[in-house]
Amino acid sequence: MTAERRTTSPWTFMAATAILWGSAFPAIRVALDGYSPTSIAILRLVCAAAILVPCALTGRISRLRRADALRMAGFGLTGMTAYQLLLYAGERHVEGGTAAMLVATSPVFATLLGMLVLKERPGSRGIVGLLVALGGALLVAIAGGAGGGSHTAMAMIVVAAAAQATSFVLQKPLLRRYSGLDCIFYGSLFGLLPLLFAVPDAVRQSAAVGWRQGTAVGWLGLGCTVLAFCTWSRVLRAATAATSSLVLYAVPVAALALDAALFGNVPAPLAGVGGLIVLLGVAVAATRRTPPRQKTGGTEPIASSGRGRTAADAPAADTPAADGERARGHHAVAAGR
Repeated sequence: MTAERRTTSPWTFMAATAILWGSAFPAIRVALDGYSPTSIAILRLVCAAAILVPCALTGRISRLRRADALRMAGFGLTGMTAYQLLLYAGERHVEGGTAAMLVATSPVFATLLGMLVLKERPGSRGIVGLLVALGGALLVAIAGGAGGGSHTAMAMIVVAAAAQATSFVLQKPLLRRYSGLDCIFYGSLFGLLPLLFAVPDAVRQSAAVGWRQGTAVGWLGLGCTVLAFCTWSRVLRAATAATSSLVLYAVPVAALALDAALFGNVPAPLAGVGGLIVLLGVAVAATRRTPPRQKTGGTEPIASSGRGRTAADAPAADTPAADGERARGHHAVAAGR
């Protein structure tokens, strides 16, 4: 009965997480009608950090150790600041669904960085998946450019995906000692530091925009960051790592559906094919070859549903965003979405 509950219960939370993360892309398009990319980043981070202040006051946020401050700062600057600025600037000239397909290459960059920085060995499947996904991203860019999109803007979004992947690599050791909430809170604070010069502009723009733009920015902080983290945490508690990774593949689908429903934006057929190739490459890279035999008496893998280590107990390295297979992001830190 317990095993069956573990198998069936995550799907509601998985769907909610995919929709929450996917909704970020059309919300960004709405917010850009009245805000600059820098102002959106500032207000989203302020919103997320402010929502988590009660957690900090009640002791649910762990104290940041001095030895981890530099790495946490790097996580915030890459995953919160660089990723958001590049993504928002790119979405000025790229439809939300197309942007989501390009951002889906992030796990592939994480796999590549894991090879170079963490000396991980993704194997032949990881390398093939990397090449397939990057080829799909190129196809999306070609199709988008032919449809009037900006190649420069698409390149910025791909660089944003690389920045997000860098933040995952930096975050990997941190989540052995800190929770996802901790990383969202401290990452948001560090991410705000280089943007403080633009706070007056963000305040002025907030006073001038309409309710739609203000609501969109608020949703980016509340829904796409904090709520998405909560649903993602429930997924990790209830599902195996392999099942949890399906959320990553569903985010571009949700973004495309929401972009089409809200704005009538449907990507060109060639861009759609490229997006499917991106997801195929990510899926190939995420697939782990089953070991020929299981050792007895050792620690069970994350995928087990018995007394072994569960996905909820795993560090962020076990999430799909962190090593190209096994959120966040932030969230995941979903703040990256």
